[in-house]
Amino acid sequence: MAGDTRDSQAASSTLRDPPPGATEPPEHVKTPNKIYEVFSAPPANANILPDGSGQNTAGGREKNPGLTDAIKTVRFEDFKQVHMYPCVRESLLTGIAGGFGMGGIRALWGAPIPKAANWAVGTFIFASFANYEFCQYRRMLEKSHMKRAVEIIDRKKAEKEAEAKAKREERRRLKEEADQRAEEEAKRKSSWKFW
Repeated sequence: MAGDTRDSQAASSTLRDPPPGATEPPEHVKTPNKIYEVFSAPPANANILPDGSGQNTAGGREKNPGLTDAIKTVRFEDFKQVHMYPCVRESLLTGIAGGFGMGGIRALWGAPIPKAANWAVGTFIFASFANYEFCQYRRMLEKSHMKRAVEIIDRKKAEKEAEAKAKREERRRLKEEADQRAEEEAKRKSSWKFW
């Protein structure tokens, strides 16, 4: 049966010497029993099947990330900077105003306080989400319009440059013709003058 690639005895028999002219091993080689050719990092697990299957050749599964793993990725700095993200500040202010208004109106119409508070929270969430999505849509439109404006400006600039180049060429041609005519006039007049 073929030898296992992880077998240390098989690997030690195929070790290579340092390249010619090398006085010491490269920096990535810390021990003398390493191969001097490093092309790429080995995969994390050689027994993993293609992505998406979630299994390895031994029949096991990789650990799926859980809620605790997701919570560990959240940083406190993210909450300190939430107002700096595009559209968030405007959306939250709209949601707060909408929720306060709807909760106040429901309370004034005689709804119990918990029911009015539920309406306020629901309106806050809906208004914030709707305003955020609408703002993102406006930003996308603005970006596409800006891209189109830049393309038009570039096209106009190229047209103006081509037009200016054509005018320069025409002026150069006319000047050369005028110089040529002046030379011919000078030659014609000077050739028959005796004194």
